[in-house]
Amino acid sequence: MRTPALVIGILLLVAGGLISAGIVSIDRQETVAKIGPLEVTTTEQKKPAPVVGYVLLGLGALLVVAGIAAKK
Repeated sequence: MRTPALVIGILLLVAGGLISAGIVSIDRQETVAKIGPLEVTTTEQKKPAPVVGYVLLGLGALLVVAGIAAKK
């Protein structure tokens, strides 16, 4: 139980840090019009709310502490 909790906790800490810092963005493409062989598409970039990153940071910290405190 110790090693998986540490690994998952560290991954959540990294993901939470990237999201809360605003480094991660999600791209979404949408086809607006299609006329014969021509297509008009739009690309929209969205960033997750920083609150999601803060929650992941908290969960990651809890898992790391639990992994360190767990008996071998």
